[in-house]
Amino acid sequence: MAAHPPQKPAGTTAPSLAPSQPSGFVLYPADSYFDISQIEHSPVPSDAQGSAPPPNLPSLNQQLDTPSSNTDSTGIKSQQQQYEKLGLTGNIISATTHLPWTVGVTKDGKIELAPRSGYSLLHDSLSYLSSSTQWRHTIVGWTGEVLQAHSPEFTKLLKKSNITPRPTSPNQGRLGNVTIHDPDGANFKDAFKEHLKGQEPNRGELVITKDHRRELETLLQHVFKDTIIPVWLGDWSEDQANTLILNDQARWDRYAEDEFHKKLDGEAIDQKDDAYRNKMFEDYRRMNEAVAHAILKVYMPGDIIWISDHHLMLLPGIIRKKLPSAYISYFHHSRWCPKEALAELPEHEEILKGLLGASVIGLPSGGLRHYVEDYYREEMGLVSSGDGLLKTSAGLVHLVNVPTDVDVAGVQQAAFEDKNVNRHMSTIRSAYQDKKIIVARARLDRPKGCIQLLEAFESLLDHNPEWQKQVVLFLITSPDRDVDEHERAIVDQEVALCVLQINSKWNSTTHQPVLYHARPLPAPEHYALLRLADAGMVTSDHEHINTLSMEFVICQQEKHSPLLISERSSTELPESDRPTPARDPAAEMLDCLLMADGEKRHKHNALFNYFSRHDVTTFTDEFLTKARRSFINYSPAKDAPLLDMKALTRRYCESPRRLFMFDYDGTLTPIVDDPDHALPTELLLTSLPKLANGTGNAVWIISGRSRLFLEKHFGGLKNVGLSAEHGSFVRKPGNAEWENLAAAMDMGWKNEVDKVFSNLETETPGSWIERKEVAMVWHYRNAADHDCCLAKAVQAKALLEGERVKGWDVEVMLGKANVEVRPRFLNKGVMAANLIDEAFGKEENGWVLCAGDDTTDEDMFRAILSSKLKNEGVFSCLVAKNAKPSLAYYRTPEPTDLVDAVAQLSEM
Repeated sequence: MAAHPPQKPAGTTAPSLAPSQPSGFVLYPADSYFDISQIEHSPVPSDAQGSAPPPNLPSLNQQLDTPSSNTDSTGIKSQQQQYEKLGLTGNIISATTHLPWTVGVTKDGKIELAPRSGYSLLHDSLSYLSSSTQWRHTIVGWTGEVLQAHSPEFTKLLKKSNITPRPTSPNQGRLGNVTIHDPDGANFKDAFKEHLKGQEPNRGELVITKDHRRELETLLQHVFKDTIIPVWLGDWSEDQANTLILNDQARWDRYAEDEFHKKLDGEAIDQKDDAYRNKMFEDYRRMNEAVAHAILKVYMPGDIIWISDHHLMLLPGIIRKKLPSAYISYFHHSRWCPKEALAELPEHEEILKGLLGASVIGLPSGGLRHYVEDYYREEMGLVSSGDGLLKTSAGLVHLVNVPTDVDVAGVQQAAFEDKNVNRHMSTIRSAYQDKKIIVARARLDRPKGCIQLLEAFESLLDHNPEWQKQVVLFLITSPDRDVDEHERAIVDQEVALCVLQINSKWNSTTHQPVLYHARPLPAPEHYALLRLADAGMVTSDHEHINTLSMEFVICQQEKHSPLLISERSSTELPESDRPTPARDPAAEMLDCLLMADGEKRHKHNALFNYFSRHDVTTFTDEFLTKARRSFINYSPAKDAPLLDMKALTRRYCESPRRLFMFDYDGTLTPIVDDPDHALPTELLLTSLPKLANGTGNAVWIISGRSRLFLEKHFGGLKNVGLSAEHGSFVRKPGNAEWENLAAAMDMGWKNEVDKVFSNLETETPGSWIERKEVAMVWHYRNAADHDCCLAKAVQAKALLEGERVKGWDVEVMLGKANVEVRPRFLNKGVMAANLIDEAFGKEENGWVLCAGDDTTDEDMFRAILSSKLKNEGVFSCLVAKNAKPSLAYYRTPEPTDLVDAVAQLSEM
């Protein structure tokens, strides 16, 4: 498909957006470092060090994210403050399978570069990051299969087309042995396409010397705007020092494409002996390790690492082992295959565990996000929240969905402002007067449905004779990158025979029902067809993100023709406006041809508005925004040190104001089978009032317990603040009365929750329901089978959120052996944020001891991280025997250890 440059920043002149030609060249804005023409204007540093990186950008986060206008001043602080807590450098490291250029080595040892075809969505996103944002950008990726480009023949072709490569500097036509070919103009592209004919990626041996590598790396580092790190994959020569032998280069892609990707597509794979399979996977692992090694060379704490797609699914785990606190994100552009198919790969568990090294995993659709979350929970036994949060032994992983799209402005300009498009439209109208046109695009491989599409069209004509002379199908295919030449030839022959069969049945001197194009059309013809079509089809059974569906909608601003898209496509669309899934493509084709104008206009407008809001720039910004929010809320797991009593007491003595916030169960008292037996110790009851009576001290117990329980056991401690049911009820220090913060809330939702929990209680011996005043909890701590109960808890959460309490302002929480439903606007984090504001205001130098043991207590820790308090005075403490993912800075093994610390402070 054609690829287009991203939109330029506001206030700049729009670049020329000439569409890509069949050879697949990608054109970039003039100020992008992907624009090779910039080389002649860029001086080459004389030293190997290069210029210093640009300074940090203090306005970066403020520019990209504005705090919500309805943020409560007593709640979480602004996004800007939260991002400052992350300590971001302003640099993004993009790890990609291939660099966006094809590398060639001539017979006389010179290097040539040309833009790589395909991967248009990824390349557009990389270009946007580099040319239109304030992020500094580093791209790390494999060079790809290096071609043997024969320079004399290439130069001859260029002369014939009157195109001359631009020099790399005003006084030098080459930079050492490197030549860059500027892709401006169709003549050049046709010439390069002809030049590459017969030049398959080198399957034999290719020698890359140290000079080759230095020349390419110097060019990429100093000529282009940002840092480019090529990863060379091969075997070191035993005879020649620093010489890399590139032998069977396709092996680095082989496992990802021939094994894993086919499983993602649900396709059967060839049986291979164990030794061959092991070698393939070892090459896959080596590729991931090589990219990781390159990243480690340039990584600085605070960089964001963005990894893309299934070739690099081991990479997050590899980096996480080396950089436990790194901000790692991953975006998966492919589908997720059925669990039975994936389980057939012996290495699938290692791959999927490697992916969990990322703090955030992006997926192109909400449905796919839910599928992946279910997969990890059901097949790998991970605890999940039901809303995209996975708990692993190493940390917390957040699954997010971010729709992907093409450059809307670029497609509009290419389709509506090119005179050649209008000329081709006139030709097509003249040739197909009074006929309906269906445009379909598919890749030439079995699972993506090319044969099935033709069979559906044949069925349409068989069962509807009135359409046999009135409709034309334009079938446009392209060779699949993942299919070898032999298999591609077989599928191509099958498609040609199917086309011949249909045309032989209904062909005439004036009508041919199927026009088959085995290669992508030139851009003007492509857009002319999309503008004139009466229906568009993306009906492949295993299709991934398909840019045709997006381009079709953009081009149909005049006709509003309907689009058929597979329900299994990863292309994200709003559920209410999603085109009808093509379960019966023949019937759906007919419905599209007969659709009323009003319905067509309504469907098209909804899709066009959606795509306009979700172009490639929106995709890039949205994923980075969600990634940073995930880094804030689910930061990488760190082995928190044990509570430092020396630092705690020293800072306590130095601070004029101090705030204590304690959870109760599991924090101030051990977890027991019967919650009624979890009673405070005498040491605790004597230490807390002493602390509360200290000058400048504010002491609070913030518990999920009912106010009746807290009043019974702590009511006599008049100067100790009490918060019950996660902040729903508050008794301030010195007050005897409780304040109900949820008094105005409609509690009608509790009836629906009671029905669900009652069923769980009946079918689960040992479980019970706790009916609080503003919350309800199903406990299964005393049940026999905790694994079974956990599964029930997850199902109950999904049922409640999806049906029973949908529309109510409540949240469903999975806790320690329980499920709790409570008001959304009240939680321990909100309570903690209020207390921090009350105690310190805008002061940064405060002293806080906050302790908890459960998921709900993480809200308190997060509130502390979101405050302005300096880390030196913050002692957030997780009560846990063993280290586990937490936002707390410290850990103490047992409640008794914490109570002893409280007692020690009370005597100071």
